[in-house]
Amino acid sequence: MSTVPTQQTPATANSPAGRRAPDAAQLWPHDLLEAFCLRMSSQGMCVSRALMQHDRRYGLEQLTHAHNMADDALRVMAVQLFRHFEARQSGITRPH
Repeated sequence: MSTVPTQQTPATANSPAGRRAPDAAQLWPHDLLEAFCLRMSSQGMCVSRALMQHDRRYGLEQLTHAHNMADDALRVMAVQLFRHFEARQSGITRPH
């Protein structure tokens, strides 16, 4: 019987299973990403949340598609997501 560690120890932190992309979950704001994906779906465009989180090029391509659609709400979401992405890339944090 195999057991799964509930906390990372120094031994598991360096194993491939213990590695994660740094702050991958924070690449895009969760609620905004969910709304974006649903709105894209309503326009006939399937967007993978997993690829948005782990493939920056894919994410930026989806933002470009959204920005070029004739949907003002979708365009606003794309701009908000891009600003968040840009701020993360530059290391700028929000004021507290």
